[in-house]
Amino acid sequence: MTPEEQRSVRERVVPASPPTETPECEASTCAGISTPESVELHTAWPSWIPLLVIAVMVVCCVGFAVGRIAGW
Repeated sequence: MTPEEQRSVRERVVPASPPTETPECEASTCAGISTPESVELHTAWPSWIPLLVIAVMVVCCVGFAVGRIAGW
């Protein structure tokens, strides 16, 4: 390889203008896969109902553990 060929391989062509925005089809591999959550799901449960369910489950588990220890 001649020195001129080596120089041309190492040099990169700089574009005269900045690149344009990436087209939407090439922007992401997951573009268009996600679907927005429906509005009905935001108001399906009042905020205190999940907390009540969690509290009942905790009380049941703690009660079961105390009962097992006390019955031993």
